[in-house]
Amino acid sequence: MKKYSLTIILFFCVSLTVLAGQPSWSKKMSKAVFTLKTFSADGELLGSSSGFFVGEHGEAISSYAPFKNAAKAVAIDNAGKEWDVEKILGANETYDVIKFRVAIKKSPSVEFAAAKPAVNSNCWILSYKGSMSMVQAKLQKMESFNTDYTYYTMSLRSSLDLVGCPLLDDNGKVLGVMQPMNSDGDTLAYAVAATFANQLKMTGLSLNDPALRAVHIKKAIPDDLNQAQLMLLIAGSHDSLTYTSVISDFLKQFPKEPDGYVSRAQLAYSHGRFEDAMHDINMAYELSPQPNYLYQKGTILFAQNKYAEAYDLYQSLFDSPIRSAELFYMASQCKAKQNDSIAQQALLDSCLAQFSRPLLKEAAPYLLVRAQVRLNANRYRDAVVDLNDYEQLMKSQLNDNFYYIRYQAEVGGRLFQQALNDIEKAIELAPQNEFYYAEKASLLVRVGMYDDAITTSKTLVQLQPTYSDGYLFLGLAQCLKGEKTDGIENLQKAKELGDTQAESFIQKYK
Repeated sequence: MKKYSLTIILFFCVSLTVLAGQPSWSKKMSKAVFTLKTFSADGELLGSSSGFFVGEHGEAISSYAPFKNAAKAVAIDNAGKEWDVEKILGANETYDVIKFRVAIKKSPSVEFAAAKPAVNSNCWILSYKGSMSMVQAKLQKMESFNTDYTYYTMSLRSSLDLVGCPLLDDNGKVLGVMQPMNSDGDTLAYAVAATFANQLKMTGLSLNDPALRAVHIKKAIPDDLNQAQLMLLIAGSHDSLTYTSVISDFLKQFPKEPDGYVSRAQLAYSHGRFEDAMHDINMAYELSPQPNYLYQKGTILFAQNKYAEAYDLYQSLFDSPIRSAELFYMASQCKAKQNDSIAQQALLDSCLAQFSRPLLKEAAPYLLVRAQVRLNANRYRDAVVDLNDYEQLMKSQLNDNFYYIRYQAEVGGRLFQQALNDIEKAIELAPQNEFYYAEKASLLVRVGMYDDAITTSKTLVQLQPTYSDGYLFLGLAQCLKGEKTDGIENLQKAKELGDTQAESFIQKYK
C-alpha cells in the first residue's frame, strides 16, 4: 500500500511539473500562445493573463476578467513583440472568456480537437509568461453545457498562473481555455471549451451587453448585414464617440450599403455640418434611390434656409410611398418661411387630411399648428374647431396657455360664452396670473356683464394692487353701470399707474 501511494506521488511530481522533455508539437504550438496585459484609460496596468491565436488574421481568445474596465490591451508573443488588441469580437462573463482581434498581419493559430478525449487521459497546458512552459495534467471529469460544449476538470497541482492558457490533448489539439482555480490550495483545475470561446461574436444588441459595455476597447461590427444594421441603429442611442466609431466601421465593412451614409448624414446634420450631411445623403441615394432619402435631403436644404429647393423636393414626394402628414407639414413650413400664408394653409389642410376620423393623438401637433395659423389669418371659428379637436385628444395634458389661445379665437369669432368659460379655466389652472383676470374683466365689460366685471376687477386689484388694468376695468364697469363717482376715481388710479387709456374714459364719463 505504501509502495502504491509512493507511485501516485511520483506520478504527480513528474506529470504536473514543467517538463523538460516536451511533446514534438510544443514548439509549433508555442508560437500561438502569448501573454496578455490590459490597461486603464490612464495607462495603469489592470491585469495580466495568457491567450492564444485561433485564426490567421489576429483572432484570439483569452480570459474575460482582465478586460473589465480596460481601455487598452496588448499581446506579447514568445519573441517579446507587442501587438495591440484592436477590436473585441465577443465576450461571455459567466464562463470568463473573450474573443478579440490583435493588430497583426498574419498570426500562427492553434488547431481545435475534432473529438473529445477520454476521461483519465493525459492533457497539456501550454503557458507563456516570459518563457514557455508545458504542464501535464489528467482529465478527471467532462461536463456538457449549452448542448454542444464541454467543461473540463483536471487533477493539477501547479504554482503557475494558467488562466487563459490553452488546454491541449496529447496530439497538440486545443480542447479548452483555462479558468481560474477556486482557491490557492485547490488540486483541481478547470477549462471551458475553446470552441465555445471561438464561436463568440458580436450581434446587433452587443452594444447593450453589460459584459461588453464594461470593456472600453473598440467593438467589431457583426459580419451579418442585418445584425450590423441593428447595431448601427442601437449605436445612435449611445454617446457620440461610440456612434461615430460604429458608423465608420460599418462604412468600411459595408461600403455599398446606404445605411452607413444615412447615419453619418444624420450625425453631421445634428452637429450643423450641413454640407457633409448633404454629401452623405446624396451617396445613399446613389446607392439606393429611395424617396425617404430625398425627404432627408429636403430637411437638410430647409436647415440651410433653401426653402424653395426644399419645397420642390417635398412636392416631388406628394404622390410617393412616403406621402404623409409630416411631409405636407414640412412643405407648409417652407411656404411659411416664404411668407405665402395661403399656400401654407392649403398644405396644412392636406396634412390633416392624411388622418381619418376619429383622430388619433398623432394628429394633435398638426391641429395646434393649423389652429395658430388660422388664428393669425383671422379665421377664428376655424381655429376654434381645430382647438376643440386638439382638446379631445390631449385633455389630460392641457395647460392654461391652451385655454387662453382658444379664448382668443372664441373672442375673435364672437363666441363669447365659450370664451368666458375658457378664460375661467385658464384662471383655474394659473390663479396667480393677473393677465387672465384682466382679460376676463375686459370681456365681461364688452358683453355688458358689469357686476361680474366689477367682482373680477376687484379680485385683480387685490391680487396685484400696482397693476393698472384692475383699476381701469373696475372704473369702466362702474361708470357703465352708473356708478360714475367711484368709476372715475378708479380710472384716475389707473391713470396714476401709467394706463394711457384711462384719461379718455375719464373725459367721457366725467
